[in-house]
Amino acid sequence: MKVLLINSLTCNSKVDNLEHFYHFPVGLLSIGTLLEASSINVKIVDYNNLFYTQSGYIDSSHKSIVNYIQETLPNYLEEFKPDIIGIGCIFTSAFESSLSIAKIVKKLKPRVPIALGGIHATIFSRKIMEEHFDIDYIIIAEGEYSFLELVENFKNNKKNIDSIDGIGYRKDGSIIINDKKIYIDKLDEMPYINFNLVDINYYRFDTSKWFSPKKIDVGLPFPILSSRSCPRSCNFCSMYLVHGPKIRLRSAIHVADEIEYLYNEFGARYFSFVDDNFTFHKKRILDLCEIILKKGLDIQFDTPNGAAIYALDAEIIDAMVSAGLVKINLSPESGSEYIRNEIIGKKIKNEKIYEIINHCAKHKSLFIGAFFIIGLPQETQETLNETLNMVKQLPIDRASFSLAAPYPGTKLYDYCTKHNLLDHNFKQTSDYKNNYQWRSTLDNTLKPYFKPHKITEEQLLYSIRKGRKIMQDKRRLVNVPENYPIRYHQS
Repeated sequence: MKVLLINSLTCNSKVDNLEHFYHFPVGLLSIGTLLEASSINVKIVDYNNLFYTQSGYIDSSHKSIVNYIQETLPNYLEEFKPDIIGIGCIFTSAFESSLSIAKIVKKLKPRVPIALGGIHATIFSRKIMEEHFDIDYIIIAEGEYSFLELVENFKNNKKNIDSIDGIGYRKDGSIIINDKKIYIDKLDEMPYINFNLVDINYYRFDTSKWFSPKKIDVGLPFPILSSRSCPRSCNFCSMYLVHGPKIRLRSAIHVADEIEYLYNEFGARYFSFVDDNFTFHKKRILDLCEIILKKGLDIQFDTPNGAAIYALDAEIIDAMVSAGLVKINLSPESGSEYIRNEIIGKKIKNEKIYEIINHCAKHKSLFIGAFFIIGLPQETQETLNETLNMVKQLPIDRASFSLAAPYPGTKLYDYCTKHNLLDHNFKQTSDYKNNYQWRSTLDNTLKPYFKPHKITEEQLLYSIRKGRKIMQDKRRLVNVPENYPIRYHQS
């Protein structure tokens, strides 16, 4: 049995930072590792990496991407001869290329079944099955064992897939969606990700200018997923729809052993903890940091998805820095307690935010990033000003501003629907990009995803520009490189 796993890629995107496309496809690698452990022949084609590193195309228009897929995919199909294909569509922005891949496969190999997975596939499972007949199956939410069962079904020539958890399919003219009910509770029993399933050389990029307070070579950053899901259910977040409502943790020793394995096997010295809520369990984090130090692992690491402020204290921060933390991203989301607590549902007071970030700033070699979401329902000029004041006052090194997006299945989407904030021509379809936004973003201009409720579009966009200028002005006052902490000064 041969399985081809394909990672789709974003179309019509403005490429400001190519480092993004060097990230390993963690989801597909996890699936591929489990399949391989079950004696199934696996090949991964990561178009999200290959297009930007190998194609030679200078733009990411839909036409260029489709042309590249048409040029290369037939060779993969002919050489590998897959029995089944899994397409990863982790983000909505990659859905177009997922459909292009499926269309090309069906034209060349019409009898090869295609399964689509990822966040977008999970949210729009029924709509995709109704609208796109090149897709044969949908893998819903956490996909490792559901997809493995599907593959083994074909391997054993079985026709009945009704019992497979978390799968969408067609049967006798009807669309069947088996809700996701079973999640992996014992994550320690999962094998370490096999990074040899891809050519790691394609993921190498210039990290020589990365901030490295330990003065060690950053090299190739490796992702670590030490837990799954988050129990907070913020109103804008769709991740729990994929990872489930219950947080599940790997043990500290299991995580540390994986770091040690990557340290010895690949010479890894830099790691990114890509958890949704990395610091959820205090003792686990303290134990992990202690084990890293006891093992003598001279590493550096970051938290790109954000560490939960409510779960942090001075002891955890100090322990992580001692173990190698060099960059921490935090998520205040808003400077307004009303927006953060009542609208988002984070339940974090401003006092806690200042306490944690000020303590982080005591570590002069710790880079501090902060995420803010602009334009949530009930946003006013006053709440925007509160956010800008927080950006001004906090000792942060980078502030990221995002416009609120109402993904179906989230509380934010339900609110926008109830209060008629979506476009009046709105029609629910799996083509989210063209139908759920208030205005087109194909020209890469920043536009709200839904009608402002208590504020104008101009006020929203002005606040984002002002927030960015505040950070630019902060950095102008210090003589350190862009990727260094503002508080850091070389001797």
